[in-house]
Amino acid sequence: MRINKVCLSAICAVAISAVNINAVDLDTISVESSTIADTAVDQKTEASTVNVITEKEITKIDPKNINDLLQTIPGVTADVRSDVVEIHLRGVGQQEFMWEDTGVVVVIDGVPVLEDGGKVRGININDIASIKVIKGSASYLYGNTALAGAIIITTKKNKDKNGGSVNAEAGSYGYQNYKVKLYKSSDKFSANLLAGYKFEDGYWWQTQNDTRTVSGLLTYYLNDSSDLSLGADYMKKYQETTRGSVTGVTEAKENPTGEDDGDWAWSHDYYSNIYKYYIKYNKDYNDGGNLLATAYYYKDLYNYLSSPQDINGDGNDDAYTSTNDKDIKQYGFKSEYRNSVGKLAYMLGLDAGIRKYESYRETLVTYSRYNYRTHSLTTYYAGENELDETKDNRLGIYGEAKYKVTSKFTMILNSRFDRDRLSDSSLEHDYDGTTWSDISSTDYAKFNNMSYRIGATYDLKKNRTLYANVSTGFRNPTVSQYITNTDLDPETTINYEIGIRGKQPIMDNFLRYEASVYIMNTKDIISKKSGTYYWEYPTVYENVGDARNQGLELSLRSDRSKKVSFSLAYTYLDAYYTKHNPFVVALAGSDPVYDITGNQLPRVPHHKIDFIVNYKVMPKVELMSELYAQSHYYADETNFVTMPGYAKVNLKATYRPKKNLSLYVKVDNVFNTHYYRTVYLFSDRNDDGKLDAEDASITVDPGCVWYAGFTYKF
Repeated sequence: MRINKVCLSAICAVAISAVNINAVDLDTISVESSTIADTAVDQKTEASTVNVITEKEITKIDPKNINDLLQTIPGVTADVRSDVVEIHLRGVGQQEFMWEDTGVVVVIDGVPVLEDGGKVRGININDIASIKVIKGSASYLYGNTALAGAIIITTKKNKDKNGGSVNAEAGSYGYQNYKVKLYKSSDKFSANLLAGYKFEDGYWWQTQNDTRTVSGLLTYYLNDSSDLSLGADYMKKYQETTRGSVTGVTEAKENPTGEDDGDWAWSHDYYSNIYKYYIKYNKDYNDGGNLLATAYYYKDLYNYLSSPQDINGDGNDDAYTSTNDKDIKQYGFKSEYRNSVGKLAYMLGLDAGIRKYESYRETLVTYSRYNYRTHSLTTYYAGENELDETKDNRLGIYGEAKYKVTSKFTMILNSRFDRDRLSDSSLEHDYDGTTWSDISSTDYAKFNNMSYRIGATYDLKKNRTLYANVSTGFRNPTVSQYITNTDLDPETTINYEIGIRGKQPIMDNFLRYEASVYIMNTKDIISKKSGTYYWEYPTVYENVGDARNQGLELSLRSDRSKKVSFSLAYTYLDAYYTKHNPFVVALAGSDPVYDITGNQLPRVPHHKIDFIVNYKVMPKVELMSELYAQSHYYADETNFVTMPGYAKVNLKATYRPKKNLSLYVKVDNVFNTHYYRTVYLFSDRNDDGKLDAEDASITVDPGCVWYAGFTYKF
C-alpha cells in the first residue's frame, strides 16, 4: 500500500503548494487535446500520462503488427495470435481473453472502432501516421469501455506537395507487402491515395492471410479559416484461421506450429470486408476558437466456418458444422468546440451514435456432442439457425476546463455524462427431432454514467513539469449479461497518478523523460458467477470482485538528430485481486473451488523493458537495434502455472543511396529465442484431473525472421 500513500501525498503537496504561490500575470492557455484528432500533446498542461509515436518513429521500427509499435510505450501489453492483436493498458482486464471488451477504446481518424471480443480487426498498419496512447481511466473523454485508457490512431495525413512513394517488402514465411502512396495539392485542396497488398503464409499451421487496402483523404479549403475533409477506407481480408496456438508446453516444444496435431481450429476461412467513411469540418474563429465536427459510418462484415466435429466417429475432426455471418456497424457524430478566455481554456464536446452487432449462425451438418451447459448429450440438426442483433444507442456530453492559477500552476477538470440504451433481439429456428419451432425474444437495458478527471500541473523549472490526476472509467454490462442478473452494476475504475516530465540537457545532447506512479482500482468486475470460463447452467453474471493495478512507468528519449540516439520504455506493474468470489476450476471428475483474493491477474509480468538505439554510421547508413524483455507471469487466475520471462533482440539496417531512395533489411529475434507470445489457461483440457502447464493454450513465437525492402519517393 506504500505506493498508494506516495501518490496521494504527492497530489496533496501539489495542491498545497498552489495555495501559497503569489498570483502573477498569465499568458493565455489553450486546450490542445482532442478526442477527434490526434493533436499535439501540450506537455505543460497535460495532467495524464500520454505517449505519442510519430510517423518518423513508425517508419524506423517498420512494424508488422500494431504490437511492434505499442511495446515501445510503457504500460501497454498486447496478446498476439497470428494476425489478431488484443490490447491492454496497465494490466486491466487481463483475466479475459475470449469475447470481452479489454477496457481500451480504439479511435481511428476520430471514429471509435467497435471491437470484436476485445480484438481490433480494422487497423491498416501500412496507413498509420501516428499513435497517441492515453493511460489511466479515460471515460471522461470516451465514455463506455474506457476503463484503462485509449489508443488514438491517425492515418496518413495530406501533405503540402505533389508526388508519392512506392514501397515493397519480402520476408520469412512468404511475407510480401506492397504499397503505393500518391499526393496532390493546390491552393484549394489537398489529397492523398494509398493502396496496399499484404500476404503471408504464416508460421503456424493454417494461418495464411492476405489483406488488400485502399484509402483516400480529400481536404478542400473553404477559406483561410475553415476546411472540409472527406475520408474513405476499404479493407478486404482473408485469414485461413485465427488459431496460431497449441495445447500444453510439451506440444509447444515438439510441435510449435500445431501442424497435423489432429486438432482443428475452432473457426476457419475468415472473409472480411471493412469499410470506413467520414466527413470532417474544421473552423478557426477570429477570437481564437476552433470547431471540429465529424460524421462517420463504419462497418465490418465477415463470415467464417466454425465448430469442427468428428462426424464419422474415427476420433478425429472431419467437418466444420456451422457457418457464421457477423456484421458490425456503427454510425454517429462527434463535435468539439475549443476556446480560451484569459486564464481559462475550455472544450465542449458532443458524442452521439448507434452501434449494431448482428450475428447469424446456421448448422450445416447434423451431429451430437456433450453440452457443458446442460451436462448432457445434445443433438444439433442441419438447418437450425439463430439470428442475434445487439444495438447500442449512445449519447455523451463532455467538457474540459484548464485554469492557469499562476504562470506555473494549472488546474484541469474534465467531466462527461453518458446515456446508453441497449437492446438485444434473438430469433432461433430449432428442431427437437420431430417439430420445427421459432423462438424470439427481445431484452433491453439502459445505463446513465458520470465520469470525471481532476488534475493539475506545476512547472518546477522551464523544462520540467510535475503533473497529477484522479480519473474514472466505466464499462456497462451487455444486455445478455444484464438479463441474467438485473442487480448487475457497471464495472468501474478509478486512477490515481502523479508524474514528472521534462527535458534535461546532457553535454551536446538532451534527454526527454517522463516518469509516473499510479494506482488503478477496479471495482465490480463483471464475470460469470463461478469463474471466468466455468460452464454452468443457467449462466449467471455477477460483480465477482475487485482488483488493484499499481506501478511505475518510465520513458526516456534522447535527441533523434544526433549520431547516436536512444529510447527506453520501462514498466513495473503489480496487478492483483483485492476481492473475488470463490473461483471454480473445471477439472475432469471434479470442480474444486479456490480463494483467489490476493492472487496476481494472469498474463501480467511485473517488469517490461523496450530499449532502442539508433546509430548513424555515416550520412547514408543507419543501424537500429531493439532489446525487448519481460519477466515471468502467471497463466491463470489460480496462479498455479507460471510462464517464463524472455528477452529478444531486433536489428534493422537502412541505406539511402539517394535522397528519395532507401533500402533496408530487418531481422527480428536475432538470436532465435524460444518464447511464448501468448498463453491462456482456463480448464483441464487434457482431462487428467489437474490444472497445469499441459492444459495451456500457447502461441509460440516463430523465432528468427527477416524482412527486406525499399521505398522510393517521387
